[in-house]
Amino acid sequence: MQKQEKIEFSCFFIFHIASYVIKYLIMNIKLLGARLRALRESEYIYGVHNPLTYDFLHHNLHHLHVLLFHSADQQDFTRGPILRQLLVFMLPILLSQFLQQFYGIADTALVGQALGAEALAAVGTASLILSVIVNFFIGFSAGLSVLVSHLYGEKEYARLNSLVQSIFVTVLAFAILFTAVGLLLTEPLLTTLATPADLIPEASLYLRITLLGMLAQLVYNTAGAVLRALGNTTSALHYLAVAVVLNIALDVLLLIIIPCGIAGAAAATIIAQYASALLALRKFFHLHGAWQFTLSRPFFAPHYLIPILSTSIPAGMQAVFMSISSLVIQTYINSFGYAAMAGMTVYARVEGFLYYPLFAFGIALTSFIGQNAGAGNLTRVREGLTASLKFSAFGAMGMALVAGFFAPMLISLFTDDPAVVSNALDAVYYTFPFYWLYGVNQIYIGAIRGLGNTLCPMMAALASYCIFRVAWCQAWDAVGIHSMHIVYNAYNVSFFVMAALLWFGWRRSLRSASVSPALK
Repeated sequence: MQKQEKIEFSCFFIFHIASYVIKYLIMNIKLLGARLRALRESEYIYGVHNPLTYDFLHHNLHHLHVLLFHSADQQDFTRGPILRQLLVFMLPILLSQFLQQFYGIADTALVGQALGAEALAAVGTASLILSVIVNFFIGFSAGLSVLVSHLYGEKEYARLNSLVQSIFVTVLAFAILFTAVGLLLTEPLLTTLATPADLIPEASLYLRITLLGMLAQLVYNTAGAVLRALGNTTSALHYLAVAVVLNIALDVLLLIIIPCGIAGAAAATIIAQYASALLALRKFFHLHGAWQFTLSRPFFAPHYLIPILSTSIPAGMQAVFMSISSLVIQTYINSFGYAAMAGMTVYARVEGFLYYPLFAFGIALTSFIGQNAGAGNLTRVREGLTASLKFSAFGAMGMALVAGFFAPMLISLFTDDPAVVSNALDAVYYTFPFYWLYGVNQIYIGAIRGLGNTLCPMMAALASYCIFRVAWCQAWDAVGIHSMHIVYNAYNVSFFVMAALLWFGWRRSLRSASVSPALK
């Protein structure tokens, strides 16, 4: 198949799948409506009301529709059923994560098909640097949500307005700093990653253009974190969906219709990023609920700077430590050859089915704990943690069993190389039985952050992921045992170490959580 034919096939495939999904949804919505009407007519069975027909389905479908498209801008977590609130709240977060994965896959596929392997390699190299920065932004914004949820729980709306303004001013300063430093150090960073000399010009061009979108990235992540702290996860999902569709459309325009090379791919990305950021900012000026955001002088309150930095930077560094740990461990994996490298890449795709739901649940718990801690309701805080731990541990076990059973089928979607399949399955069967511990860790991370302590999860991540995993692999290497099983067990044992550190951190944080210490 020639290059042009591959491009046409890729575009046809993407748009065909999209149109098929839309037609399927429309058809099934019509069919579902007809079935609901039929159920309504048979709502009574032998003169007795049947609760499992129309009423049941209508209530739950309506609830899901409201959640995804018409949910309130603000939600009070200080009352109501705990587990149901958390599950409903995490669903849009989970959908956002899956949407981001599709976004990355579609974007990469179009770049690879339109520009070839060299351009794809250049984008991949630049993305390693961008991923560290983006992970920091995600963690940074998660820390900010703690402050917002505490003040919202306390119903201190005047202080909340001043805090949010100060947050966005701080974010603006960080974005300018990251962009400037990144533009100055683009080529040295690429050289440090041992990028081939012939790829540096294209990788540098892509990186410099995408760095101009750092402001949009940070604004969107910050806005999403603040909205989550208020109890709104759907708006960020909608804006991400807009960005995904816009980015793919612009990729087709700037890569295929108007060939602009790798600069076109970068431009498509940052235009989509700024679109989502502007939509998020617009949302802030049209909030409906107990608190409404308004611009007021002074735009920045200096006394909030320390709380902002002390909560957001540790959360950001936690994400960076995890990225660094993955990069260091990857160098160890690379010594086993292509089959091990490719096997771990495929394993990461399968692992995502477990990772993303647990990660989303932890984020949801942060807002829940933050609001209740701000309201001084520590009894509900403890109840929320207990319910979350049970659900997460047993849920992770169930998902691990299902994913492990279907692992051969899932892996076959990515590769048919026997050596790669063997390595990927080996990783699944070694690590998945212990994955319930990762669920426990995400719950403790979310809960500790919700209490206003972001330093503890950062130090736990540094100790268990960065230091312990690397030391574990090097120690076994020093005694002459060099095996991929060492890597798998490094992950498993680090989960135990992380859980122990977080348990002590939770107990300590809870003892000092009678007020909102970060803002008092």
